[in-house]
Amino acid sequence: MSWFFKRATAKPPVMTLEGVLGPNSRLDEARSISVDRPDAIAIDAAGRLVFSSGASVFALDHFNDAPRLVHAFDDTVTALAASPDGRLAIGLATGRMHVLDPAGIASSWDFHVNADAGPVIDCLFGDGDEIVTLQSGYPSADAALSMAPWEPARKGVLAAHLPDGGVRRLAGELHCPMGVTRDRAGDLVITELDAARVVDAKGQVRRAGFPAYMGRIRKMDGGFALACLSRRDPLIEFLRSERRFVDEMKSTIDPRHWISPRANPEFSADFPIELGATRLFGEIKPWAPSFSYGLIILLDEDFMPIGSAQSRANGRRHAISNALAWKGDLVAVSRASGEILYLGSVT
Repeated sequence: MSWFFKRATAKPPVMTLEGVLGPNSRLDEARSISVDRPDAIAIDAAGRLVFSSGASVFALDHFNDAPRLVHAFDDTVTALAASPDGRLAIGLATGRMHVLDPAGIASSWDFHVNADAGPVIDCLFGDGDEIVTLQSGYPSADAALSMAPWEPARKGVLAAHLPDGGVRRLAGELHCPMGVTRDRAGDLVITELDAARVVDAKGQVRRAGFPAYMGRIRKMDGGFALACLSRRDPLIEFLRSERRFVDEMKSTIDPRHWISPRANPEFSADFPIELGATRLFGEIKPWAPSFSYGLIILLDEDFMPIGSAQSRANGRRHAISNALAWKGDLVAVSRASGEILYLGSVT
């Protein structure tokens, strides 16, 4: 019996949306601009906010300005990073990486990543001329949300690429990694969507038990901004122990309709377990069960939560794919509502 209790308590407890993570409506109250299929954002060397919109990349000098086209591609942009010298690295859904020079012109440096691990989901400029790429192991973020909670496969890859074609594998067998940044010591750290943890390239766990399906993470003064694609759902956690049910679900139902977190907050009879979240006295309540959610978690330098911004079950600004500090203010992407959100002061 003592063995059972030791095993049962070995896993870190899941954080709850209480205390500094207590529910709020900060995302719903934020100013915004509408963007067609936004996903990734970055700050370039000139201090502009650069963001992806479907197959294009745009830039903003100030939030109220009209976006200016930086470059258009022939496929969806999946990752975006800026270097201190003015270059931009752009990942596409085809698995190809492009590098633009400071003038926004395509340079001669482009390459394909390993197709078996999916397109690049996040990237950054590393030491010297290296570009560090992160692949989740899934063909898209939506596929990762649907499938990763039920698949034990560890297909994620972190690698560094050089202009001469050289590649260094920095980490492998990651469980659906979604974001990469550097900690205060300069070491690479990675978020894993369903494992709900931050790990480094050596596999050491920096913090675990987050109450969310994690997206990208970005360094900012005094800590990090963690974008979350949805909150963790008690039903999904319960069903992990019901292997026969899960096996039947996976073998008979399209992955889009699995009992999994989702990006879209719209309710539909096509999805399972919807009636509990549909209506009470004619409206959706903020505390209703929902497989989609809007959540940014602010972390200190030790990856402990110190604050949050949320859009609850009755909100529409869900599936936060990226969040960062821009000119001292917090900016984020809501894939569900198709908006860039301006939340004001980080503190």
